[in-house]
Amino acid sequence: MPISLETMHSVAAIGAGGKTTALGRLAVAHRQQRVLLTTTTRIRPYPDTVCDRLLIDPSPQELAEALAQPGVTCAGCTSQEGKLQALSPELLEVGCEKAQLVLYEADGAKMLPLKLHRSFEPVILPNTDLCLVVAGLSAVDRPVAECVHCYQLCPDWAEHPQHTVDTSDVLYCMQDTMDAAGLPLDKYHVLLTHADTPRRQEVAAQVKEVLSARGISCTICP
Repeated sequence: MPISLETMHSVAAIGAGGKTTALGRLAVAHRQQRVLLTTTTRIRPYPDTVCDRLLIDPSPQELAEALAQPGVTCAGCTSQEGKLQALSPELLEVGCEKAQLVLYEADGAKMLPLKLHRSFEPVILPNTDLCLVVAGLSAVDRPVAECVHCYQLCPDWAEHPQHTVDTSDVLYCMQDTMDAAGLPLDKYHVLLTHADTPRRQEVAAQVKEVLSARGISCTICP
């Protein structure tokens, strides 16, 4: 992904359709630094191909020691279904102080490619430098009921759950995501994932054109 994090300290990933993969790739690309990979919601622990150290329910000292050396430290607290949930405020403060780069997942989407947001989503940390807004184009031409998490939050979709996703719907989900995060537009970088067919590439190009006209940077990924 052609995203420069040279001046960044804290990067969030929100939306749906590839947040975990995107953060994992960024972590690996920057593992020469002291990287904290975590969440403000819930995530599955990253594999050892991504993280050098996995800390579950660490003490402040254990977290500080892990982040005293280069590499990727994935850290969180015990949750259900083998997942990790957010670190305590004390641990998060230690992590943000010791890490050179904090990458965190701030949204959940039940493994679906698009989502709409409830009032408590996403969970963005103060002083976040960049927010990756992820949308999966595998949703294109599929019914919203099958591919949009919380699709019922859109009254029209709740009434017509078999409505199929097109360009305007992807943009609608993008706008919902950015509105929910509430950050300035220059803090966002959109990732359009699964652009791996001519039809999806067509939609990706249309979405990127609209976003670019608004001054929002966008990367299209296969």
